[in-house]
Amino acid sequence: MDLDSVRGLKAALSEQILTGLAESVRTRSAFGVSAKALGARPGAPRTLVLGVSTRNGKDFALAVRVQHRAMEDSPEVELIKKKAKGEIDLRYIGAVRKRATPWYQKQQRPLLIGCSVGHYKITAGTLGAFVTPRGGGDVAILSNNHVLANENDAKKGDAVLQQAKDDGGKKATDTVATLDTFVKLKYSGTNFVDCATATLKNGIAANHTKLTGLGKLKGVSSVMVDEGQRVAKVGRTTGLTHGRVTAFEMDNVVIEYDAGNGRFDNQIEIEGDGHTGFCDGGDSGSLIVGSDLRAVALLFADSDQGGANGKGLTYANPIRTVLDTLKVDLAL
Repeated sequence: MDLDSVRGLKAALSEQILTGLAESVRTRSAFGVSAKALGARPGAPRTLVLGVSTRNGKDFALAVRVQHRAMEDSPEVELIKKKAKGEIDLRYIGAVRKRATPWYQKQQRPLLIGCSVGHYKITAGTLGAFVTPRGGGDVAILSNNHVLANENDAKKGDAVLQQAKDDGGKKATDTVATLDTFVKLKYSGTNFVDCATATLKNGIAANHTKLTGLGKLKGVSSVMVDEGQRVAKVGRTTGLTHGRVTAFEMDNVVIEYDAGNGRFDNQIEIEGDGHTGFCDGGDSGSLIVGSDLRAVALLFADSDQGGANGKGLTYANPIRTVLDTLKVDLAL
């Protein structure tokens, strides 16, 4: 069909079928299913969608999308097929829903590994893990310096929010922790970690080990990171992702921060599986675990390009270096 013919047919069928159908499913049984089943929610019932689709980039067909199983073999669909003389693109799509905010960008109580967190002045980052000081003390959040300490521009006792500011968090109502310790970022010389801790406020519950979609955190890996090692993370922006280590003991990795460029040595490099990247902005601070669900590294940066799929490479601090530098252990 040519484009004008499809448009004309669509208009005629919309008037003939869709208008009447919308009213009928509210008042009677239809196609073996009660009217309530088709139109139980307030507003328009889910029935059929009509539009235009292309065929081989040359001619056009009537696009018909079925939004409820009860409509698949209905008289209405048969009538549409007949009117279109078979020139239709018919597909079942089911319910179409708004793009909901994922759990990791919402408020989480108890706090969970992978959820949105950040110093009250930053946009958003990720809660990597829960730790306890080796000399004794309260449970704290582990993440990056640039997530919890705003690239050194913070002081002990500053508010840390969950969810973070970009996800709607407010200092007055969403402060869950206060900045405790951070390793200063250096813009001359060499860095080895981008990390910080923030002590949980009294009364803030936390699930110390749940890795949503993976299982339970089992501790720190006892083996040296190796190329090809399978890893995963749960982060504030991309949620659960999987990948593999592509290199380790990486030196002279220069990271762009707001305040300047910082050189990092002894870093781990990771690429994402398939056609996706391992992380994106806001995933900073994510805990990276191996297939045994033991911690391997702390994610802190990524590149725009590179990797087998061209989606960029992720860089992370070895987790033992992070824990030893901060003098903390995972809270399990």
